[in-house]
Amino acid sequence: MRFLALICAFCCASALAQSAKYIDPLLGADGGGNVFVGPVLPYGMVKAGPDTGKSTSNSGWTATGVLNGFSQTHVSGTGGSAKYGNVLVQPTTGAVEPMDSASSRAEERAAAGYYAVTLDRFHVQAEITAARRTAVYRFAYPAGQRANLLFDVGHVLVSKDPGGQIVTASSVKVLSATEVSGSTSAIRGWNAEPMPYTVFFYATVDTSAASWGTWQEGAVHAGEKEESYVAPFPVAKPPAVGLPVSNGAYLTFAAKEHQVVTLKVGISFVSVEQAKRNAETEVPGFDFERTHQEAVAAWDKACAPIRLTGASDAELTRFSTAIYHTLLMPVDRTGENPLWQSKEPYYDDFYTLWDTFRTSNPLITLMDQRREVDIVRSLIETQQREGYLPDGRSGNFTGVTQGGSDADMVLADAYLKHLPKIDWAKAYAGVVKDAEVQPKDYYFEGRGDLEEWKHLGYLSIEGSGPDRPGSRHMEYAANDYAVALMARGLQHADDDRKYLARAAQWKNLWDANAVAHTEGGDVNGFIWPRHKDGSWKTPFDAHLAGTWHQDNFYEGTTWTYSLYVPQDVRGLMTLAGGKDAFVHRLDLFFAPAAAHGRNDRYDVGNEPGFLSPYLYNWAGRQDRTAYQVRTILAQSFRNGTKGIPGNDDSGAMSSFLVFNKLGIFPVAGQTTYLIGSPYFPRAELHLANGKTFTIVAKDVSDRNLYIASAKWNGAPYTRSWFTHDELMKGGTLTLQMTDKPTAWDSGLPPPSMSDPKPPSLY
Repeated sequence: MRFLALICAFCCASALAQSAKYIDPLLGADGGGNVFVGPVLPYGMVKAGPDTGKSTSNSGWTATGVLNGFSQTHVSGTGGSAKYGNVLVQPTTGAVEPMDSASSRAEERAAAGYYAVTLDRFHVQAEITAARRTAVYRFAYPAGQRANLLFDVGHVLVSKDPGGQIVTASSVKVLSATEVSGSTSAIRGWNAEPMPYTVFFYATVDTSAASWGTWQEGAVHAGEKEESYVAPFPVAKPPAVGLPVSNGAYLTFAAKEHQVVTLKVGISFVSVEQAKRNAETEVPGFDFERTHQEAVAAWDKACAPIRLTGASDAELTRFSTAIYHTLLMPVDRTGENPLWQSKEPYYDDFYTLWDTFRTSNPLITLMDQRREVDIVRSLIETQQREGYLPDGRSGNFTGVTQGGSDADMVLADAYLKHLPKIDWAKAYAGVVKDAEVQPKDYYFEGRGDLEEWKHLGYLSIEGSGPDRPGSRHMEYAANDYAVALMARGLQHADDDRKYLARAAQWKNLWDANAVAHTEGGDVNGFIWPRHKDGSWKTPFDAHLAGTWHQDNFYEGTTWTYSLYVPQDVRGLMTLAGGKDAFVHRLDLFFAPAAAHGRNDRYDVGNEPGFLSPYLYNWAGRQDRTAYQVRTILAQSFRNGTKGIPGNDDSGAMSSFLVFNKLGIFPVAGQTTYLIGSPYFPRAELHLANGKTFTIVAKDVSDRNLYIASAKWNGAPYTRSWFTHDELMKGGTLTLQMTDKPTAWDSGLPPPSMSDPKPPSLY
């Protein structure tokens, strides 16, 4: 009853803070969404939560399967080989059996800053809350039974999978009847780093143990205080598949009525001593309720910059949770960098910028400008120390690059939006190096095949083989436009011209004779790989897709990448046959096939397609944008554990939802926002400069999804877009909604680099 009473008390208290009240950490946890379900602060380093089943999810949680325990480190919404799952704690009763400590689970609940579950096997009620780098647990053991608390330092997620993590070293020490410390070091996982990352921990309980011990694999050593493991292979040459490791320590508490043990675990990537400082400074004493209240308050504050009027509870849950998911990664590890000492911010778990630059970073810029400044400074600092801007990074090492050099997009976005306290000379040097200097291994940094890009004008099949030349080519062009805009603002005129010319090279893979046959008619002209001699790859296959070393496009087909020209939609529309042909092409791109009723061309879970529904705005058909956005969201996003269409991609899918629900969408790496179809009668964006930008959608409903007319601060408005500078001045965009398509967007189309008068900095 005490357990349920706490849940009820939490819900009542949270009703006063509506943003946190509506957060559902379990939304999107299943069905491939892979979001983290445990308690965490915005950008929080500790992510203490359940590891279940075979722990095949990167988040540690699966819908079915036993509960193996609670580890302190996780990522959220990612794919690829699993990462983290370090320092597992597990409450048990009876004899200490570390090799057989899993339990079925019941009464699983999650809310902002809180997770709770019952371990059926042991009749233990477990609760978790969190500070920035410290997790706090409360375990209620059944009456009259021996109560144990296990600390498994050999645990990681998916250690048996090829390419999965391998523990290289671990140690644990019982410091006293109330304290345990230690560390776990591991290699591989998603970014396959050559050196191990190490998680240190310091754990302390509010109840003295009656006894303690350690274990190594199946052997329990009662009364022992130390245990360690060192891998029997060189770290530089690990086996293809690592052996599972199980070693740790335990505390046993005297059997008594109402045995409740509160545990706090501080973690660090630097030392046990720093882990202890984190635990002692962030959570003085063992105040579970206060820590929980502070976590809820942190989420209320994080969500506060956007205020909605007229939204249903279901909509508020989707929207608030989407903001929540966006702010889980990257992770603030300032002061926790084991690689170098610096006064600059340090962030990790960029997983990856290829996903997040399009919507997550622009959303953080609007909601938490100070934090985006720190993120950008961290990227610049990493480039200064290691040579290249990372595209992905986890465990203190730069990971795989999925296409272009997408930190360029993040830095250009920040520059054009005038983010303060950033060294733009260093930032510019970093993006120019991406554009000019071939790295040793472009799978992990920079761009490959740069000589071809500079001199041939495209990435050839011979240069790249089947290694994504089509998609990388299109991304390089967009990246170079971002570099050009920074060059223009920083008065590097020659660079501006050079990178504008390279940004236009996207056309060099446009095969005007490529034809896709659809039930709605033929579509002519597609991006398609070429040989070094200029000839096209044969045969043409509009549905060919692959990933990494496979085929010619990464996680998408030429249908998607032939529409990925964010720098020059006007030029794309011209090559595609003009406005009418372009609109028809878009209609076919989004239409389900008549034969089987599903869409084989557009995939909402593929980030290069994020901007695609808004391309109608360039053709003067904003009504089609409104229709497609509403249709996509209705089909793809919902409440519940399967509420996200595939991986959340570190919040990319969630931030995509936030912008679309607001009715505006950013063109990342530029300053343009496109107008879509707002869902709420009123949305207020409270900006970093103290001003408020308000979107009013009169008579909006599921039926009234089209815009009949628009006003900006009371004056008629006919553009289907606006700029960041206009937004930051504050004011009100008023949209009269209707159930019929209209042609209200008669003003200038959004900017393109091939406009008769090209935009400067917009």
